Amino acid sequence: PLTISRVADIPLTVDHLRYYAGLATKIHGETLDISVPYAPKASFFDFTLREPMGVIGQIIPWNFPLLMAAWKLGVALATGNCVVLKPAEQTPLTALRLADLFAEADFPDGVVNIVTGFAEAGAALSAHEGVDKVAFTGSTEVGREVVKASAGNLKRVSLELGGKSPSIVFPDADLDVAATGVAGAIFFNHGQCCCAGSRLLVHKKVYEELVGRVSEKAKEIKIGPGMH
Repeated sequence: PLTISRVADIPLTVDHLRYYAGLATKIHGETLDISVPYAPKASFFDFTLREPMGVIGQIIPWNFPLLMAAWKLGVALATGNCVVLKPAEQTPLTALRLADLFAEADFPDGVVNIVTGFAEAGAALSAHEGVDKVAFTGSTEVGREVVKASAGNLKRVSLELGGKSPSIVFPDADLDVAATGVAGAIFFNHGQCCCAGSRLLVHKKVYEELVGRVSEKAKEIKIGPGMH
């Protein structure tokens, strides 16, 4: 976890928030040229107007506690919304510290809000009448419950749920490269990654050799406290 925090969780969070901070001043509507057949001499002024949705409830998992929060917060704040973020119960301190940093950056009170807790907190956030949208990242099972809870006031919902990402190895592949890639795809961050390569499809001609090489890669992994 320490290495991943240094090379991924923190720097990618910084990049993401900087991107949306720059984008915030570039979100605008458009004027459109239109014609109305039944009123050929009439004059119209047609335009699009982008408006904030309001209050966004956000529920995130624990696997990248800082980056997952940034992915949710960046776009919502850049488009003028207020947010109520519920971090995973395993990693609440990261989100609370992030909220402190938003306060130090002079964000107005009530714009970034953190609610910690277990499943009951997520259910309450999803069902709350004052929440205009829920954005959830997590398991398919919990995602179904979020949809049900959100239906009470027909709030909008966006879901990023569990998936299966296959790695495919053909018989003419460089097996050294393939073994390194396959091992990294499934073992990175203990396999707790949205795009983890949790399925491996291998041509039968190279199956035994590739499995052997991936097994050797697995034996090289050090098991122990992640702070070392």
